[in-house]
Amino acid sequence: MIKINDYLNFLYESYTSTTIRRGKLQKTKAAAGTIGVSLARKKDDPLYKKMMYHKDLYKQTKEKLQRKYKSRALALARQKASKFKN
Repeated sequence: MIKINDYLNFLYESYTSTTIRRGKLQKTKAAAGTIGVSLARKKDDPLYKKMMYHKDLYKQTKEKLQRKYKSRALALARQKASKFKN
């Protein structure tokens, strides 16, 4: 788990080097969201547990869907990739 001070230092360093252009307000809101989740985790908040439970369910469902449609997805990906060759 990342410490809050380390994250804030990282945020300060990455302020000028982000690939997505975000303003100060957007970055502050993103940092507040990350810090809020970190604090909830430290306090063993029931809502944090609920969030993690649903996140795990989401990942499991996504893996099932990817397994189910793997062959079609690979075929479409190859088709798209062939169009962008130089």
